[in-house]
Amino acid sequence: MSPKLQKGEEMIRALRPHPLAFYRLYGVWIYLSLVGVYFSSGSTVTIYDMTPETSARILWWLSILVPAVLIALFRINWRWLFALGAPAVIAFSLPGQPEYIDLIEGFGLDWFMDQNHILTTFGILGVLGTEAHRRSHRYYITNWRLIMESGHLGVHRRTLLYKNINDLVVEQSFPGKVFNFGTIIPITASGLGLGDDFSMVGAAVGGRAMVGAGGGKAVSTPRGRSHHLLEGVGRPEEVHDLIISLMHSQR
Repeated sequence: MSPKLQKGEEMIRALRPHPLAFYRLYGVWIYLSLVGVYFSSGSTVTIYDMTPETSARILWWLSILVPAVLIALFRINWRWLFALGAPAVIAFSLPGQPEYIDLIEGFGLDWFMDQNHILTTFGILGVLGTEAHRRSHRYYITNWRLIMESGHLGVHRRTLLYKNINDLVVEQSFPGKVFNFGTIIPITASGLGLGDDFSMVGAAVGGRAMVGAGGGKAVSTPRGRSHHLLEGVGRPEEVHDLIISLMHSQR
């Protein structure tokens, strides 16, 4: 549903994220599904002198937890470790629970007795959830302001008048360049639209006494939550130019 416009305000364009805007999220959940598919295929792998069953169990956990840790570190968000680790724990533990076995047998859903099938299901649900998340984002460009919102049940909304925008940043990944989508980040004088990247260098000299020194530097970079910017919109350069023209018309 379009937002309520003020008297004299006109809707110029309504946007949503491009279907591939959240391709990284899709990739994570598709990978989780593929792990389940691979190990459910009965492939036999042996690590040193371990039994095939033990080897498969170790590789199963490593194939989930190692990428989860890497993603959490890369995105600086440990919720990813939980997001991928929790389905693995549930998939691994459920088939051994008597209550779960009785429930599954009662409904005739024997397919879910295999931990890999459960893992694949989590991956599919993750893809569907990502698509629902993408569709929940709505961006509106009026002749007065930008309106950025997301949510189905609850709504997060940011309204930004053009006169308060100091800069517009366009970011495009390689897939974004290929399929013509990108993120537009409005930056205000108060720093809204910026985040800090922090790098640090340290050194220490050992001996009877320890001497250490360190230094760090924070660099402000364009960043924000998906409802605080125009995430993955199609034809970003065209949208950028449109917003710039509206900014000039307000000054």
